[in-house]
Amino acid sequence: MLLAIHNSTKLTASLVVFLLFGVLVLTWTPARAQGEAAAVDATYKAKCAMCHGGNAEKSFDATKTDEVLLDAVLKGVKPKMPSYDQKLSPDQAKGLVGYMKSLKK
Repeated sequence: MLLAIHNSTKLTASLVVFLLFGVLVLTWTPARAQGEAAAVDATYKAKCAMCHGGNAEKSFDATKTDEVLLDAVLKGVKPKMPSYDQKLSPDQAKGLVGYMKSLKK
């Protein structure tokens, strides 16, 4: 009987810890994602919107692969689009490509 109570207590404690961890992950991740999304939005507005429009409606082909679009952001596209390899990290450029694709939906 004592062993059953001990196992039940361990199970309950484990369940509580698991639930608290789940709550922590669910509340922390969206805040981080929102901060990253705001940074990508600000970068888009500062560097891209003037040529591609507010909703990426100009001179942007969302059907191209991410690799092709990432290459275009980092290396530029002659004669109109400058390269951003010195201004953006590859991760920032990747976030920008995803953001622009999301604007097209």
